[in-house]
Amino acid sequence: MNQCYFNLGALKMKLVKYRVNKFRTVKGTEWVETESISCLVGENESGKTNLLLPLWKLNPSDDFTKIDVFEDYPRGEYHLIEKDDELKKDAFAEGLFELTAEDKMKICQIFSENSNTENDDVNAEAKTDSMTFPEVSNFLLVKRDYNNNLHLFFSDLDCREVSKELEEATSALVFDSIAKLIPKFVYYSEYGNLDARIHLPKVIQDIKNISTLKGRDQIRARTLLILFSFLGLSADKVLELGNQSNQNDPYSKTEEVKEKESRGTQERFALLNSASGQLTNRFNSWWKQGEYKFRFNADGEYFRIYVSDLARKDELELEARSKGLQWFLSFFLVFLEVSKTEHSNCILLLDEPGLSLHPNAQADLIKFFAGLSEKNQLIYTTHMPFLVDHNNLSQVKAVFVESGLTKVTNDLSRSGKLQKSLQPVNAAIGISVSQTLLAGCKVIIVEGISDQIYLNFIKNYLVANEKYVPKSEIVFLPVGGASGVKPIVSILKGSLEELPNVLLDSDRAGKDYKTSLISGIYAANSEKIFEIESYAGKDSAEVEDLMRLGDFLEAFEWLHRPDEPIIAANFNPNSSIVPQIIEFARKNSIELEKGWKTKVAMRCVSRASGNDEKVIVDKWEKLFNDIG
Repeated sequence: MNQCYFNLGALKMKLVKYRVNKFRTVKGTEWVETESISCLVGENESGKTNLLLPLWKLNPSDDFTKIDVFEDYPRGEYHLIEKDDELKKDAFAEGLFELTAEDKMKICQIFSENSNTENDDVNAEAKTDSMTFPEVSNFLLVKRDYNNNLHLFFSDLDCREVSKELEEATSALVFDSIAKLIPKFVYYSEYGNLDARIHLPKVIQDIKNISTLKGRDQIRARTLLILFSFLGLSADKVLELGNQSNQNDPYSKTEEVKEKESRGTQERFALLNSASGQLTNRFNSWWKQGEYKFRFNADGEYFRIYVSDLARKDELELEARSKGLQWFLSFFLVFLEVSKTEHSNCILLLDEPGLSLHPNAQADLIKFFAGLSEKNQLIYTTHMPFLVDHNNLSQVKAVFVESGLTKVTNDLSRSGKLQKSLQPVNAAIGISVSQTLLAGCKVIIVEGISDQIYLNFIKNYLVANEKYVPKSEIVFLPVGGASGVKPIVSILKGSLEELPNVLLDSDRAGKDYKTSLISGIYAANSEKIFEIESYAGKDSAEVEDLMRLGDFLEAFEWLHRPDEPIIAANFNPNSSIVPQIIEFARKNSIELEKGWKTKVAMRCVSRASGNDEKVIVDKWEKLFNDIG
């Protein structure tokens, strides 16, 4: 049996990429790379939902969701699979999960506990006196076919070296035990907006029969169940405390009955008042569109929700408030609470969230996603520009239609039909810049998109770790190379009170354009032009030299897979890394396509959690204190 040596400390298994083979409007996609948060952007009717549903059905969180050949197989080819059962053995979706040290330890333990156990379910070829199990690799490839059968394989990152299927190579017990480690997928397209006037007997009945309800009724019942659970209340208890004696004549009631009813009323008031305060405090920590106050009231068999805020101090029933507030309250309850319990370590799939929210509230929703992603990986679809995080474009995947079929790509630099899908991304960037100008925030000109990606990462790191406090919001505006600085500054000059700061690479092109700017438009403001080499401590430095060398090289290797492994010691840490990696690519016959630096940047910042090397962080602090 193989040896298992590794360090502990990882959090949970993570989906690193997936692809859909055949599902409705999809007949094969490239591998879709996934981060802690991934955003599928595309036009209406581009098929974004058909990229979430097969992922959900790959490993659903409930026992009811199954692949359906009639509903889910591409309709134009249904006649083929109807006549050929072999086609049902093809995987409709595949997901590659990165195993943490803890996952690998659990798998080794499963193998160890079953290494000498004879089991009737063990394949005869695999059954031996001392069972030999597959080598545990860093990745687990998961597939599901149209017969709804799950298939598991150990794999490398590129899925080129794949082990024998675990179901064949192990016992059923081992296979099932490993399968239980895989995160479940939770899909939501509706969130069950709450009513203001809730009939308690119906709530009790619906919660009791929730598994038999369908559609919106089940969704609404689920939200009510979560509401009462979140508040620590029982609908039965609230109803019981409000029950009054059937005696119509109050004078005929005994003192004992009066005391019981009075105490019940007081206890119910105390419970609801306490729960109101709890929801108010928790909700306002997430929703930044106003200071809201919730009040619960129970009147006989009815439970009511009232809302007020600083702008509208008169209480109104929830249904009289905006659809956005109703939506976000339901969303808040479902995800904040459910992700802590039965959906813990699940991957959340959100289909077009936040459509009814105001643009400012949509921006808050992105922040809400960031909080959720600390415990649950999250993939969502949108066509709304305010739901695209322009500071984290590595999260964005473009969905488009080609020859009537749904396609998806990680490469945002493609042209043609992809441009329509990317309109929300372009709009998000444009909105960010225009808002920055209108708000009087600071624009800093940089040469390229990769520079923007690295600098946003550094900014977020410094702010989060309280090493830098910006005087105003900073936006890094890429201009397509050093030659783009002058025309863009000329356009911006009329909108800004002063010329923006410019951060240039220290390569030959950067130095030449610095000279050109100082002799022209920046003649009286040369102090506003900054060079990377002043902070990276290297001649001819570029923004990549501000990052940790190992992080950059890992990202490059992950994207290009050279035959010769990349060893950091073979690169001169005192020289700019970009010329060195270009030379490495030349020697190894690696073709560096247009936009390769942007792809490396996206990978680099998506994997880097920060930097604990003080010398690097000190450089970052100095740079931002100067330019910001």
